[in-house]
Amino acid sequence: MAEISLELIGRRLDAIQTELRESKFAVDVDRRDAASWRTNLITEVAARLATFELRIDNRLEQIDNRLEQMDKKLARIEDLLQQALKR
Repeated sequence: MAEISLELIGRRLDAIQTELRESKFAVDVDRRDAASWRTNLITEVAARLATFELRIDNRLEQIDNRLEQMDKKLARIEDLLQQALKR
């Protein structure tokens, strides 16, 4: 049986340690990228929600204005009907 030298074991351990450092670096880069992507996604979703909220608010205001105009017209029609019935 061939004897494994300590030098060979040392080189192999160094290679494993280098691979582990490279893997850790890659994981750290991926983690930072993921955090950046998450932050960008959150920012984009928040902006779109704010835009959506503004659109809804504007639409509700338009509906309120139309309802107010309709109320005035209905009140005017009721007044005219009451006047017509009094004659």
